[in-house]
Amino acid sequence: MIPQFLIERYGPKAAKLIVISSALVAILLIGLAIYLVGRGDGKAREVVKSQQRTIETQQKVGTANENAAGKRVDDTLKGELQKKEISDAVANATSPDDARRRRGCVILRQQGRDTASIPACR
Repeated sequence: MIPQFLIERYGPKAAKLIVISSALVAILLIGLAIYLVGRGDGKAREVVKSQQRTIETQQKVGTANENAAGKRVDDTLKGELQKKEISDAVANATSPDDARRRRGCVILRQQGRDTASIPACR
């Protein structure tokens, strides 16, 4: 197993030591190469996982923004309807006191309160 030229040049013990140390260096280099490849693969997998998390987060944010936009539109429409209801009630008033009373009753109804027991709102 030990090449003849090593034995002739360095002697049997030194040649054996050279072959063994060369084998150990080769094993260490192969092990280091395997380690570095595995480490690179691990980093690549982590980058892919990070990108997947980013995509999922962006999709959730997009969905939330769409839902929020819909709610903003609904709130705007509701506010406009409430303003129109108040302006219609005030437009039919005969005096400033009547306008304040009607406006107050409409606001109470819009807040969800029962105005049936309030004599001025009947």
